[in-house]
Amino acid sequence: MTIYVDEANPPFMYRDDDLAAGIYPDLVRAIFVRAGIPVEIIAVPWRRALLHLENAEGGVAGIYKNLERQKKYAFSDPIHRERLMIYRSKTAFTSESELKDLEGLNVGVIRGWSYGDAFDNARQSELFFASEAASDDQNFSMLISKRVDAVIAVREAGDIWIQKLQLENQIVRGERAMYENQTFIAFNRKSKEMSAIALINRAIAEMVEDGTIEAVVTNAVHQAIGSAFH
Repeated sequence: MTIYVDEANPPFMYRDDDLAAGIYPDLVRAIFVRAGIPVEIIAVPWRRALLHLENAEGGVAGIYKNLERQKKYAFSDPIHRERLMIYRSKTAFTSESELKDLEGLNVGVIRGWSYGDAFDNARQSELFFASEAASDDQNFSMLISKRVDAVIAVREAGDIWIQKLQLENQIVRGERAMYENQTFIAFNRKSKEMSAIALINRAIAEMVEDGTIEAVVTNAVHQAIGSAFH
């Protein structure tokens, strides 16, 4: 079985040489070993990962669930919970931490990503303007150059990039998450691989119960900081 992940979203999923690395590849490997299912994990641009999913050419890990996707895809039980944060220039920041605080702003997001129904609906209704980039680091570069007013990023990823780019004195984030999104492994409902979801869910439940999920996430974050970012 093949599972696709994003190649440029550290520490969650990224390409390290030719290998898929980060939280979601590590979780998928551990879950599939527990489930007894052979798996190949491939890191590609996120839009290409979603195209493979659309074409029933394998699954995708680290994906959010929304109403539109549920029509076409079957989802595992949650494998992680991401906290979406608002990041702004220190000179512009007041206390932004809610979706309504983005009104009228130019907001940096990752190309091809859904940030959940509430955010996607607000974007479609033009509460704010969304500027797309390939990765978080590109969005933070645009924030520093004032090409966007704010950036939406998952806390672990955003904080690591700020450290990597040495922007601690220039960028701040809201103290509270704008909201939290659970993440999943997804398969096209037309795919034969859907039959594996019961085994995958059983493995996830066991790993949540015995603490393996939490340990894998912690270890993956430490590895990302120690290798990909130094």
